[in-house]
Amino acid sequence: MVTRIRSVGAKKLSYAGRVILINSVLNTLYNYWAAMFVIPKAVIKRVEAICRNFLWHSSAEYHRVPLVGWDRVTLAKDAGGLGIKKAGIWNIAFVGKLVNWIYTKSDRLWIKWVDSIYLKGGDWHDYTPSTDSTWTWKSICKVKEKLKLGFTDNCWTPHPKGYTISNGYEWLMGPCPRQNWATIAWNEWNVPKHSFITWLIMQEGINTKVKLHAYGLCQDDKCILCESHSETIEHLFNECEFSCKVQKCVEDWIGHPIPTITDLLSANRNNMKWKILAMIITAYRYLIWAQRNRARIELSMMRPEKIAAGLKTMIQTQI
Repeated sequence: MVTRIRSVGAKKLSYAGRVILINSVLNTLYNYWAAMFVIPKAVIKRVEAICRNFLWHSSAEYHRVPLVGWDRVTLAKDAGGLGIKKAGIWNIAFVGKLVNWIYTKSDRLWIKWVDSIYLKGGDWHDYTPSTDSTWTWKSICKVKEKLKLGFTDNCWTPHPKGYTISNGYEWLMGPCPRQNWATIAWNEWNVPKHSFITWLIMQEGINTKVKLHAYGLCQDDKCILCESHSETIEHLFNECEFSCKVQKCVEDWIGHPIPTITDLLSANRNNMKWKILAMIITAYRYLIWAQRNRARIELSMMRPEKIAAGLKTMIQTQI
């Protein structure tokens, strides 16, 4: 995993690109081992640390405090997270497949061996391993205890089609309330990096000057773009004079006011207009945040008309 992270290509990825690499490459390496046995907690802790550090700092090592807590990052996207799996619970869900095979007496040589050596014809639901059992077998039995409430009469009851790794993981994670704004942030037409910045804003994870000033990292909390009010999330994207000029230019182009996230949530989501407006909202927020960072780091600003023209090109290209 660390070798993949240290490659030149991985270091140049955006936040959104890192999420994709974690889900498609790093977790795949972990899944290979998680499917075979219970992984020690120290290893799971290190795996999660590698993924967390890479997500926020493009490195396998810890450098500074993450912008959003790992417990929120590992929620499903519709629950307000990034859809990255929790390594420990994902491992339990994988091993739960072995537990399910024993419950259903699957026609496998290993199951017959377990029944002959350990269970000896007894009831698996109430089975307790002996003290001289191997560590691996004791670990499987611990997983069985965690999943026990989900099995009734040797059947996995939370799902009508039986046990799968995915529904086992969801059951272990427990109920997670859906976040309505997630449908806008993760709209399938969005540019991925726009979606990530919108998600970060909704999680209040961006480092505005109000936050930096509270940490003692800057001299004042004035907005960099207008230099007249405190730079909060609400001010930066909705009240700032500079942002309002950009918004006006975009509205003149589309011939329609840019709706708030609350307004868009109450609209019909099954048409092209809704998807395009969701694209515009996420692109607008991304470009305002990019301009704010440019003003802070490079001490230069683009004209609102030019930012709006860039947004127009992004939307047309994406469509």
